[in-house]
Amino acid sequence: MKKSLFLFLLLVIAAAAHAQRVQVVDTDGLPIAAVCVTNERGALVGTTDHDGWLADAKGHKHLYLSHVAFKAMDVNIDTIPSGCVVMQDANFQLSELEVKPKELLYVQTYYRCIYVCDDGPIYFRAGVVDNTYELAKRKVSAKTRSVSRGKNGLYRFIISTLVGRYIDQWARIDTLPDYKKIVKLADKGMLSLSQEPSGRQVVSDTISVLGYIDEDLQGGTRTTNFDIWAYHDHVEEAEEEAKLRAKGKKKKEKKEKYTADNRGYYEVYNISEDGQSRIDDLVMKQALVSGRMEDLEMDYIILFETFTIGRDYIDKKEFKQTRKENEVEMDINELRRLEQNHHIPPLAPNLKAAVDELFKKELKN
Repeated sequence: MKKSLFLFLLLVIAAAAHAQRVQVVDTDGLPIAAVCVTNERGALVGTTDHDGWLADAKGHKHLYLSHVAFKAMDVNIDTIPSGCVVMQDANFQLSELEVKPKELLYVQTYYRCIYVCDDGPIYFRAGVVDNTYELAKRKVSAKTRSVSRGKNGLYRFIISTLVGRYIDQWARIDTLPDYKKIVKLADKGMLSLSQEPSGRQVVSDTISVLGYIDEDLQGGTRTTNFDIWAYHDHVEEAEEEAKLRAKGKKKKEKKEKYTADNRGYYEVYNISEDGQSRIDDLVMKQALVSGRMEDLEMDYIILFETFTIGRDYIDKKEFKQTRKENEVEMDINELRRLEQNHHIPPLAPNLKAAVDELFKKELKN
């Protein structure tokens, strides 16, 4: 009897543990990587891996899913017995661009960055970046003009002073999208590309899968997800091991202060019928890092999203005036209006409410 009861309890525990796993896919059934999952308070639950799996819902009944390219959603675990959640496309698109005989291509981007830990969001930053591409010199330059911040506790100083200026840089347009970086590395034999029946290309090195590429010629977009940090880590580890082997030594294990369990870039570009894209064809991108601060025994995630909200051909005089007009501080209400005016997908309600609280604390201080 006792043995039967013990086995029954084991089965119950195993079933409960299995029920905590959730897979997130798009409307075509393809897994979505780097989805930020939080609970009702806006505290971190986890992130999805390359196969779209959230390893553990940690007993939460309601999960809130956020991703730059999909509509934020609230999921009740009890309503998804299959453990599969379908996220809907955010349908964020670029405005039409009229080509003009002028010296600068102007691209305006909007970004928002959220730092979330076990207790909820502790830092939020949003800004508008003026990017220019000088056509004759093929030179990109960028300047962050409007910035809005919400901070909490000690992180007011640490993140604002040490990380803030780097966050601004992440929203700049890039002359070399991840897709082109992957192709170059694959040509050199440093990465491999394999195609699945769905048409998705899987990016990997000799150690693990690092991402994927989805090309939709009919819809005119290319989506790339790539963990470039893991790739560089693998290269550095291989080089270090080779050096140690040459010296007859073994690698010493050391305790890491910070560990990362999910990292990656996600970007969407418009493409032509032949699969080509220009520098101004960036629709949106996301950078995500999740892991653990061992010293503080705290899990964390940094979710960074960028959207292209304006494109035009202008001259230097017009650009000077544009920069002047954009040089304003945004409070939370102005920030929300900007997002609505440019049809930027809103944050999940719980994260939005938690960010609003950060701004209230900021005003009190």
